Amino acid sequence: MKFTLLGATGQIGSQITQSLIGLGHEVRAVSRSLESLESITSKGAEPFVSHLDDSQKLTEAFTGVDGAFTLIPPDLSAPNVREFMRQTSQAQTTAIRNSGINRVAILSSIGAHIPDNDSHISGHYEHEQRLATLTDVNLHIFRPDYFMENVLFSAGTIQNMNFWSSPIKADLPLNMTATKDIAANVVSALTKKQEPGVKELLGYESITCLEATSIMAEVLNRPELKYIESSYEDTKNAIIQYRGASENYTDDLINMYKAYNDGILIPEHLRSKERTTPTSFREFAESSLAFLKN
Repeated sequence: MKFTLLGATGQIGSQITQSLIGLGHEVRAVSRSLESLESITSKGAEPFVSHLDDSQKLTEAFTGVDGAFTLIPPDLSAPNVREFMRQTSQAQTTAIRNSGINRVAILSSIGAHIPDNDSHISGHYEHEQRLATLTDVNLHIFRPDYFMENVLFSAGTIQNMNFWSSPIKADLPLNMTATKDIAANVVSALTKKQEPGVKELLGYESITCLEATSIMAEVLNRPELKYIESSYEDTKNAIIQYRGASENYTDDLINMYKAYNDGILIPEHLRSKERTTPTSFREFAESSLAFLKN
């Protein structure tokens, strides 16, 4: 079988690419530049250069394959995040419709059932509503919760100062989800016979930042490790300074954190066996954070 993957070099897309090639499938990898595709084309993927908001090129990319993986990636430089998401959504939906592809796995987000949040979450709501207008295509929409890998943004302070931080309340339970589990769900949807629809991915368990800190302190042999609940203003300044994000992108991200803390950004459905993923935070810390061991 052959699949087209958008964001093929990204955090989740690269894992999907490796899995599909490992299973013997062909992959058409889409990215904005040929240079960024070199690492996966060397493993056998077919390179395809396109911006993810170019409906004409994406129609070509989706033609003649058995399925596709799509997403609206974050654009830190976007002067207007919601407009960027709207344009990207329109282009991808048009390309799916015009190409005649009949199986698509879509990366959405937890909270995409919420229509009026002042963050990119409502952009995912709009995207899902737009996708719902498509006919004769099996859509597998995944709504993962908070990525475990977000902890890696604090790798420097963990290593050098024994703390990590975010504006999320220290005692707020989060459904932290490993990206490898998201990738595995996408691969399964593309390669196996499954019912289409929306699936929330809620991690192995609900865990607070304090509990995550305790696990990391033990696993990384850093008994003094602390979690600092940073202010929204300090977080905004750090994102702009260290990640080069636009003002609008940063405001959007802060609104997402506020939605978590205010109890607005929650799953549409309760945890179930189907919505639970296999990787615990301890497993994640032991594997992905091993380089931070003291």
